[in-house]
Amino acid sequence: MQDKQQEGCKAKQQEGCKAMILLKREKPGRWIVRKFLGAHNHPLVDQLPKSRQKLDEKDKKIQELTTELHIKKRLSTAYREQLLTFMKDVEDHNVHLSTKVQLIFDNLKKLEAERQELLQHK
Repeated sequence: MQDKQQEGCKAKQQEGCKAMILLKREKPGRWIVRKFLGAHNHPLVDQLPKSRQKLDEKDKKIQELTTELHIKKRLSTAYREQLLTFMKDVEDHNVHLSTKVQLIFDNLKKLEAERQELLQHK
C-alpha cells in the first residue's frame, strides 16, 4: 500500500516538469542537441529504502578501512620516493667523497715521491 502512495506522490511531483532534451539526427551516427531544459521540479533519483539509507556497521567499517588503506598507500609511496631520493643523494655524495679521497691519495703519493727524490739528492 505504501508503494502505491509513493508512486502517486512521485507522479504528482513530476507533473508539470518542464525538463526535456530534444535531439535531431543529422546523419547516421551523428546527433545534435536541439533543445535542453534541465530544471526539474522533482528529485532525479529515487531515495533508498530507510532500511538501507544508513550503512550497516560492517559496511561502515569496510569503508573506513578502505579509506585508511588508500591513505597508507599514498603515504608509503611518498616515503618510498623520499627514501629513493635520499639514497641517490647519499650515493652521489659517496662518489664525490671517493673522488676527493683518490685525489688526496694521489697527491700524497706525489709528495712522498718528491720527498724521496729530495732525500736522495742530499
